[in-house]
Amino acid sequence: MPIYVNMVRDPVERVISWYYYVRAPWYFVERKRAFPDLPLPNPNWLRKDFETCVRTNDPECRYLPAMKRDGFGDHRRQTMFFCGHEEDCTGFNTEVAMKKAKENVERHYAVVGVLEELNKTLTVLEHYVPRFFKGALETYWNEVHIFSKINRNLYKPKVEEATKDIVRQNFTRELEFFDFCKQRLHKQYLAITLNQDP
Repeated sequence: MPIYVNMVRDPVERVISWYYYVRAPWYFVERKRAFPDLPLPNPNWLRKDFETCVRTNDPECRYLPAMKRDGFGDHRRQTMFFCGHEEDCTGFNTEVAMKKAKENVERHYAVVGVLEELNKTLTVLEHYVPRFFKGALETYWNEVHIFSKINRNLYKPKVEEATKDIVRQNFTRELEFFDFCKQRLHKQYLAITLNQDP
């Protein structure tokens, strides 16, 4: 069996990031190179901000429980990546998908890191999977000046907390799964620090 590791991110921040990522100019340059016949997006769609999208109940920003999305990928949720390919895993924010995702994390993953807790994640990876991650924390911080400039979307504006709260109402199980992964990482980190005390 391989050693499975993965990362999660706050689900609301993740969906906001994806919203602006697919509107960033470089995204369309890459897509156009890969798929030359692909039409360019509507300028009104490109200019639409997340706040307006949520507050006007735009279909793109409607996160309805059990809804299934057709087409290329479903970037609204993380449970999909951990649940599996069964039909039960395809609906958005469902109890079944969340429970199965949690079971799979416990059963198959050595570490599921949390982007917002990168130091803790790297420390746990170093101790639980040393063959691949020994020195990861030090390496990251020695290279932080390089990493800090990579993958930043200058076209992503700040989103109001009130708007995030609206979105959170329909991300209950996604948030529960995220909190589960955070707690699991914290327990792993605590086990390491307790074992290091004299």
